[in-house]
Order: sequence, then C-alpha cells, then structure tokens
Amino acid sequence: MFWHRRRGLKWLILYVLSKGPMTGAQIMDEIEKTSHGMWRPSPGSIYPALDALESEGLIRISRVDGWKKYYELTEEGRKAIGAMSEEDKIKEAIEQLEFSARYIVENLEKLNDEDKRKVKNILDELSKVMR
Repeated sequence: MFWHRRRGLKWLILYVLSKGPMTGAQIMDEIEKTSHGMWRPSPGSIYPALDALESEGLIRISRVDGWKKYYELTEEGRKAIGAMSEEDKIKEAIEQLEFSARYIVENLEKLNDEDKRKVKNILDELSKVMR
C-alpha cells in the first residue's frame, strides 16, 4: 500500500526491494503479486517514486544492464523498513486491507467462483476473531 498514496507506494517499494535488487518492471510485478493481482502500479507512479527514494538516499541503482536499471536498498533504506513500529505495521496492514476490500467491491463482477470463495473464507475467518 498504502498502495494508492504516494507515501504508501514508497513504503511498498522499500518492502519489495528488501527481497533483493529489482528493475522497475520487476517491482511492478512484485507489487501486483503482493496484492494478489488486485493492483499493479503504473510506470508513471513507480518511476517518480523510485527517483524520490533515490534522492532520499533510501535506494540506489546497483547496476545497469543495457537500458535496465536495478535498484536496491541502501543501509538507510534497510533501517527505514526496520524502523516501523508494530503499531505502524498494524495501521499499514489495515490500510492495505481497506484498499483491497474497496477494490474487490468495485470489481466483484470480475471475480470467478474460486476467488469469491477465497474472499468469503477470509471474511468468515475475520468475523470469527472480531467477535
């Protein structure tokens, strides 16, 4: 997340890069996987965020292979990821859940039966523990 706000996108990029160096396209793929296919950021949002993170010293270009740039976390970027308090992580997760739920509601007609079953199971599980 989190995903739909510029600040949130930066945190998501840092999280994704904690897995290792990636190109901008690979970062977009990983975010799409992380969101279970519910959101894929556009190049118009990823690349300005990467530029900003690089300017902030949180990531750097680790290598260039032809026209591909590979980004990686700096030490400051690793610290920023680890610096999130448990409360911040919970708030972040709730924001992600809210964004995902709204996206699912808006695209319900696109879900196949298996996806609808998965969503229902998640809702049932949440319902049980929230009582």
